Amino acid sequence: MNENQTNQNEVQEVPIPLHLFASLVAAQSELANPTKDAQGYGYKYATLDKILTLVKPTLSKHKLGIIQAPVGKIVDDCIAIKTRLIHAEGGCLEDICSVPVKFGSNPIQDYGSSLSYGKRYALLGLLNIFPEDEDTDGVGSQPAKKKAPAKKAPAPKKQPIRDPELVDRVDARLAELAIIDWAEATGFVPHRTKEDQLKRFLKLSDDEIFAKVEAWRNKAA
Repeated sequence: MNENQTNQNEVQEVPIPLHLFASLVAAQSELANPTKDAQGYGYKYATLDKILTLVKPTLSKHKLGIIQAPVGKIVDDCIAIKTRLIHAEGGCLEDICSVPVKFGSNPIQDYGSSLSYGKRYALLGLLNIFPEDEDTDGVGSQPAKKKAPAKKAPAPKKQPIRDPELVDRVDARLAELAIIDWAEATGFVPHRTKEDQLKRFLKLSDDEIFAKVEAWRNKAA
């Protein structure tokens, strides 16, 4: 075997077994969205332990497990977090996300906060679930009770189709500026926000955005 053949074998991806996909699909059909149970700077969010308490029994039932850990060194004030969804019979899905760290007077606490933040969003993204307000979702680990249909229920309004590339650009900028908490608290969620608002946001300078965030933090304090 020559050197080129050896290199080709080294970069071949290990196929993901079908039983892992089958277990993930079954688990997702039973998972409920977590509720936002913690209070931040004027906003609510779902804590990592709350999310894990919700999803681990269902994942375990379908022979699935989660492994999350930082990888590599801190680069450009960002930490990389690898999330792996593993199956008891073999195979895994994995994703690596980069999370900014704003170091202040307590670097260890700042690091831990960013690590927890990254794990939460990586886990939610991998399982395709989304935290909801307690007063609007009404969901827990049990399925919701069926309600009698209204006699003349109005047809639900169709959500506008958003440009996925535009949504990704806004998501990336929010993460780059480390202001996802501000976006959540003010309802500026890219996949739920009108395209014209997303475009206006992208036209703002960093200073203009930080001015809005600072005004929000002062108001929430």
